[in-house]
Amino acid sequence: MSHSEVPPPPGIWSVPASTSRNLAARDDLLAEIGAALARRGVAPLCGLGGTGKTKLAIEYAYRNAGAYDTVFLIDGQCQATMDASFVTLAAELRLPEHEQLDPARAVGVVRSKLGRRGRWLLLFDGVRDPSEVEPYIPSVSHGGHILTTSQNPIWRGLTTVNVRGIERAESVRFLLQRTGETDAESADALAEELGDLPLALAQAGAYIEETGRPLAEYLALFRQRPAALLERPVSFPVTVATAWESSLAAVFSHQAAAELLSLCSFLPMDAIPRRSLSEYDPLALDDAIAMLRLHSLIEVRPHALSVHRLVKIVVRNQLRRDDRRRWMDAARRIVQASGRISPSTEEEREGRTEPESG
Repeated sequence: MSHSEVPPPPGIWSVPASTSRNLAARDDLLAEIGAALARRGVAPLCGLGGTGKTKLAIEYAYRNAGAYDTVFLIDGQCQATMDASFVTLAAELRLPEHEQLDPARAVGVVRSKLGRRGRWLLLFDGVRDPSEVEPYIPSVSHGGHILTTSQNPIWRGLTTVNVRGIERAESVRFLLQRTGETDAESADALAEELGDLPLALAQAGAYIEETGRPLAEYLALFRQRPAALLERPVSFPVTVATAWESSLAAVFSHQAAAELLSLCSFLPMDAIPRRSLSEYDPLALDDAIAMLRLHSLIEVRPHALSVHRLVKIVVRNQLRRDDRRRWMDAARRIVQASGRISPSTEEEREGRTEPESG
């Protein structure tokens, strides 16, 4: 049952409807969220921008609407937005003298009020640093729940719910349903190109719907000009490229992280063996990995690193021509040293040409 079939309960309700039409419900992750909230009262949803963390949090709220008297979504990106949300929430809770409360007092009285009762859910959306949200979290000892979304996967002492791409069958179903086509082969191939990333699927579906371009033709165009299509605005304001703007800006202000991400963007393997990076200083490498993990731009496995294929495309397109050639050559040396194939035809093209324009 989707959230559109569940009316919100009486009481305080401040949760928008989802804007992603027909995307997967992701029942397994919703069950994982419920289990995490039952255990600890707090569940951080973490993952790369565009994986659908906010939609998932909203879906959970709607599906469990009857369990709460108060459900409130808070913009968690900075202190100012959280302060403003708590001032509004103080008014919604009809707290004494709420009209005269400054932000600091509003935070204090709301935390105190909620901390003494249960049946509430606060959703902190877009948290950058877990330490920034800590002063706003009420006690959950009486049954309240905290759900957060963040690209930062490091929430010390808490088990995170890792949100990645959706299952391939769901990607194909979405593309066919959104476009009204029956070309499952092209839908499957396009889902592969998009790495099953929900935002990329929604963006592609909207483009096809608006232009009338068949799935097979969109697939061919994407293979020719992927970066241009990822940057191209459609009927909703956020594109894959813009979703990562702030994260990439932060990373490219950190030299070691910028160099590692640039190199990885030209490596053709999905799992990059750590041993292939052995020529790099191990401490600098660890610093770079830590910085990239703060934004979920890299996944770390026991003996390998992984960067989403669309991140690679966006990063390659942002590099200057000389830098593209430099990192493509570095990637080729690593691949050849590891006995694998050379960088793909696409990466050769990316290294020779100027960045795409929309």
